[in-house]
Order: sequence, then C-alpha cells, then structure tokens
Amino acid sequence: MSESEPKILEPNIKRRRWDSLARDILLLPPALAYVIVERVFWRGAKRLLRQAARVPAVAEMQTGLVRLPVWAVLPLFLVPEFFSHVGGFWATDLLVQRKFLPAMMVGLFIKGTATLMEVWIYQSCEKTLLSVRWFAWVHRQALSFRDWVFSRIRPVLLKASSLVKGGSSGLARRFSALRGVIARRRGLRRE
Repeated sequence: MSESEPKILEPNIKRRRWDSLARDILLLPPALAYVIVERVFWRGAKRLLRQAARVPAVAEMQTGLVRLPVWAVLPLFLVPEFFSHVGGFWATDLLVQRKFLPAMMVGLFIKGTATLMEVWIYQSCEKTLLSVRWFAWVHRQALSFRDWVFSRIRPVLLKASSLVKGGSSGLARRFSALRGVIARRRGLRRE
C-alpha cells in the first residue's frame, strides 16, 4: 500500500504545482505593479504630506478633516480613490498606444494628485474610515494581498538589494561611478 500511495498522489501534487504556477503567472504581474505603486507613491506621499502638515494652513485643514463624521469622510476618501484608478487606467491605455508624454502627464497629474489627496485623507481619518465595517474588511483584504505579494517576491527583492548595496558583483560601486561621470560631464560635480 505504501508503494502505491506515491503513484496515486503524484498527479495531484503535479496538478497543485501547475495550479500554483498558473495562479502566480496570472496574479504576480499586477500584484508586483501594486506593490511598486504602494511603495513608491504611498510612502512618498506620506513623507510629502508630513512635511506639508507643518504649514499652518494645511494643519488647520487637517484638523477640520479629522472632526468630520464618517458619512462625510467616506465619500471624501472614495472620490480621489476613484479618480486615482481612472487615471491609472487612462495612463495605461495611453502607454499601450505609445503616447508616452501624455501617459506620464496623466499619471503625474491625475493619479498623482488623487493619490496625494487619498493618502492625506486616509492619514488624517484612518480611525474614522476603519470604523466602517465593509471598509475595514476591504482594507484587511488589500493588506493580506500585499503581504502575499511580498512573500512571493521577497527572494527577488533581497537579491536585488544585495546587488545594489555592493554585493560581490560591485554593481553599486559601478553605478555610483557612472553617476559621478555623468555629473562631471554635466558640470554638476567637480573632479
């Protein structure tokens, strides 16, 4: 019986591997894009907004935003969220049509502005937004999706960061030297 078990289980194991591979092939490209957008836009926007919060007018607006009830905060968050997605799809459509400058402008102005507003509202009213049951559920699902993506791409990220940080290949050193040469040629750095 023990000899027949591996033969019986073998097709199931292979099928599970193919299922997993197919799921990864379908989901990882958009998931990777999601992670990059989150890391670049979301974290950058948070830093920018922390600096902007030091401006008295922005701090006063943020204080007023925090005092708003849930029924007012939720649409204020969802409208820029909607425009952020519309801007992303529009920029992608323009990229597919090889209209690079308009795609970059749409991405920068529509998606970028909407993302800044969205981050600012979320940062200011996180507790209020998470008090809405369906919003909290969607938020948890997005975070679990992000964690799944990180678990899948972590080996690649670790390898890439080790190369950039000056691993055995010296890629970081070469990149730094190339930046120095370009800066000297442009007159930005003296020798």
